[in-house]
Parts: sequence; structure tokens; C-alpha cells
Amino acid sequence: MEISGTEELVTEIRRQLAEPDPRALAALVSGAHPADLAGALRELELPEQVTVLRQLPAEAAGAVLYEMDDDRRLALVEALGQGEVSRILDEMPPDDAADVVEALPEEQASQILDRMPPAEAEEIQELLQYGESTAGGIMTPEFVAVHEDMTVAQALEHLRKAVTREGVFHVYVVDSHDHLVGVVPLRRLITADPATPVHAIRRPDVISVTAETDQEEVARLVTKHSLLAVPVVSRDNRLLGTITVDDVIDVIHEEATEDIHHLGGVSADETIFDPAGKVVRRRLFWLLVNLPTAVLAATVVGLFEPSIQALAALAVFMPIVAGMGGNAGIQTFTVIVRAIALGDLTVANTRKVLFREAVIGLANGAGTGLVAGVIAYLWKGDPLLGLILGLAMITNMLVAALTGTLVPVALKLLRVDPAVASGVVVTTFTDCSGFLSFLGLATLFLRFLHPQ
Repeated sequence: MEISGTEELVTEIRRQLAEPDPRALAALVSGAHPADLAGALRELELPEQVTVLRQLPAEAAGAVLYEMDDDRRLALVEALGQGEVSRILDEMPPDDAADVVEALPEEQASQILDRMPPAEAEEIQELLQYGESTAGGIMTPEFVAVHEDMTVAQALEHLRKAVTREGVFHVYVVDSHDHLVGVVPLRRLITADPATPVHAIRRPDVISVTAETDQEEVARLVTKHSLLAVPVVSRDNRLLGTITVDDVIDVIHEEATEDIHHLGGVSADETIFDPAGKVVRRRLFWLLVNLPTAVLAATVVGLFEPSIQALAALAVFMPIVAGMGGNAGIQTFTVIVRAIALGDLTVANTRKVLFREAVIGLANGAGTGLVAGVIAYLWKGDPLLGLILGLAMITNMLVAALTGTLVPVALKLLRVDPAVASGVVVTTFTDCSGFLSFLGLATLFLRFLHPQ
């Protein structure tokens, strides 16, 4: 049966779960892609998820388990027997198995690893020694390497006998001490004369990373140089593992999601499947962090309370200045934070980017200020009020451009993730600047304004 979507797959799984013949269910789920099946399992209750997972071969079950989010994966592992989990992990690529084990409580992880074959367990434990967001944490120790003194024929024979679950795009060349000394594209190895020494056809200029390299930097390297895989080496250049492009795609997805969530003041790992109580606790923290900034903006407004009492129209137009400045600030810092993440914004070009954003801010301020000023004049019949509103808009748009650029850069220099705090700081600046410029100018020229 051909399944066209997740909803249809969920419906069919539920229908098969109600049937007495488990073979039909096994045939159904075995033919589904792991990512599709993981999406379908999210819609099922935990006992149903366990039943489905038990119908899969260990390798397929591992692929589905890897695709699940952390909370559901942990629940499934706890619901399955330790022996079952050990067999599943044994069939998974070591880097994927390490990700699953890392999310488990320490005692449970230790018990499961004890049930695995010693070689596989040791491989996973070695990967767990590296940081979660480092090259060592996402690499696989399964790779193909040949000695530089081999002939092409010997290298091809070694390649045929090599056991790896990862695709082979390049064959790495090592010396007698396992130091990385070159790389040979697979196509070049196949087409070379069998008697040719490997060191004669290797490329010595290998792009590699150390195990401590941040995974975001790995993703930038792979994207910049269009690599299908990148070797991971120790500090003395000994080959440790490799990171393939599928792992890099996961990193790019993870980092982009994290940045988007941080820009909105949301936990990096929040999903739409998280329980409401858990989400409330996380979001409430950030809202309470933002509350003092709102009080600060209110304090600025309070300084001009007599002016607002004298001319109620000021209260009408205050939100326009602050709101437009906030929108402009969000536009700027979103672009700047992304440029920092991609490595496009450097110390050398910061001044040029700052000047560019200032020009954009002034131009946008002039455009929106003109329109807002005309609206204020037509609405209240006071040209001076329109002029004050327009000047305040220009001022606040410029402040939005400057803070939207400088705040993320400053946070980066302070080793604080710009995506986490930029929005709060920039919005505070634009709110306070907007109220201060508009109400300050209005107070200065209050005697010339026409009360309504």
C-alpha cells in the first residue's frame, strides 16, 4: 500500500494496531521512511509507539529513534527493555547512538552500555567525551583510510573489505602513525593505474577540523567549500573520524532553529509537542526578564506626564514612534545576527555595515516620518505636531539602525550569543528613544501646539 502523508500513515497504523495480525503492521511500518514514521509516532500514545517500534528490525528502529525529539525518545527508551535498547543502539551509527545515550540519565545510560558489545560501547563512550556542539560530538569514527605507501590496487582491495555504514566520497591517506597526510577522491582512485603508489595521487591540502571545533564552524566550512565530508583530527593531526554532509545538514537545521527561537525569546529546544506546563515555565522566565525594560520605557513616559496632560494628542501618537522604531530595530538586528552567524560580518567591515544601516535608517525614517507627519496634520489639524512626529520618527529610526548593528556586535565580542539578548536590548533602546525624542520635542514646543 502506498502511503501519501503522515496523517494517512497514522490512520493506517491505528487500523493495523486494531487488527489481530501483527505481520500486516510489521509490513506497513517496515516500508515507511524513518523520518515519516517518526512523525507518525508523535501522534500515537506511548504504548502504541512501543508496539510499532518492536515490529521494526533493530537498524530501522534505531533510525526512527534518532528522528524523534529528545523528550519522546527518552520516554520510548524508558518504555523499552534495556536489552532491546542495547540491540537497537548496536545497529545504529556510533554518532547517532551517542546522541541517544547522551540524553539518558547517567545510571540508565551506563546500564544500557554494559549490555552492548564492548567494542561498540567503547566507541560510543569515546564520542561522549567530546562536547555536544563540537566536531568530536557529531563525527563518526567509521571512515576509510589507506596508508600512503600502498599501491592503488592495495587501496582498492582495502576499500572493498572495509566495513562502514557511512558513504565513501573520499579516501583519506595516513602515515604509519595515523597522521592525516592527504586525501584521494574515490573516482581518482578507481581510475588510476593499479601499480601507482597512493602518495603519488593524493592531494596534500586537506581541509580538516579538530575535535574541539564548534559545529557551527564545521557547517560554515562545509558550505563554503562544498564538501561532502570533512575529516576530524586531533591536535597532533591524527585522524579521529569524519563528519558527513547529512550530519552538517542536521547542524544547520539545529543552529537556524536555535537562532530563530532565541530571537523570539523562546527556548532553543522548544517544539509544538512540548507539554503546556513546561512551555509556560520557560516562556514566563523570558517575559519576566523583559518586564524591567518595559518599566524603563514607562519611566521615560512618566517624565513627560505634565505634557501629556496638557496635550492629550501626544498619547495618541506615542505608540507610532516607538512601534515603528521597534520594527526597524528588529529588521536590522535580524540581518546583523544572521551575518554574524554566517561569518559575513567581520571587524574589518563593521564600520562599512554600520554606515550602510545608518543611511538606511535615515532614509526609512524620512519616508515613514513624512507619511506619519501628514497623517498627524490631517488628523489633528496642527502642522507643528506633524513636524515633531516626523522628526521623532527620523531620530528613532536612526537609533534603531545603530543599536540594531552595534548591540549584536558588542554581545559577540563579549562572547554572549547575539541572538539571545539582542532583541531585548534593541527594543528597549528604540522604545526609550522614541518616547524621549517625541515627547521631548513636544515639551520643547508645547506652547506652540494647539490643544484639542
